[in-house]
Amino acid sequence: MKYFIFFICCILQPICLPVPEATTILTGTLKLGATPTFVIGLTGIMIGIVLMYQITHYLSKKYLRKLKKSPKFKAYQHYMSKYPVLTTGLLFAIPVIPDEIICIGSALGNIKLGIMLPIAFFSKVISIGMITYSKKIADILLLQQWQVILIEIVIMIIASIIYQKVNEKKKKKLFKWTNK
Repeated sequence: MKYFIFFICCILQPICLPVPEATTILTGTLKLGATPTFVIGLTGIMIGIVLMYQITHYLSKKYLRKLKKSPKFKAYQHYMSKYPVLTTGLLFAIPVIPDEIICIGSALGNIKLGIMLPIAFFSKVISIGMITYSKKIADILLLQQWQVILIEIVIMIIASIIYQKVNEKKKKKLFKWTNK
C-alpha cells in the first residue's frame, strides 16, 4: 500500500502537490529505499508531467487566447522556442520553481510534448537519481553532496549544448536541401 500511495503522490507532484519534489523523493527514499523510490518516483512524476502539460494545453486553447496575444507572452514564447532544452532542462533538474509551472510554461510556450518529454525524462533521471543516490555517489567519488549537484548542473548544460548543436546542423541541412 505504501508503494501505491507514494506512486499517487508522485503523479500529483507536478500537478498540484504543494511540497517540493525533493521532499517527496527524500521521504520515499527513507520509507521505501533508493531503488524503489527512483523507479516509482520517476514513473509517477513523468505521468504527472504529461497530465499537467495536457491539461494546460487543453485549457490554454479554450481560455487563454487574450494572454497569448500580449507582447510579454510573445517574448517569453520566442525565448522558450529558441532555447527549449537549456531552459526547460535546467528548470526541471534544478528545483528552483515547481514542475507545474514548468509544464504550464512549456504548454503555453508552444513547446511540443515530444520535445518537452525527453527533456523532462533526462532531467528527472538526473534530479531524482541525485536525490535518491547523492549520498552514495558522493561517498564513491569522495565528494561532498553539493559537488555532486554541481556535476548534475554541468551535465545538463553540456547535454543542452549538444542538443542545440545537433538541431542547428539539422536545420542547416534542411535549409540547404529546400533551397536547391
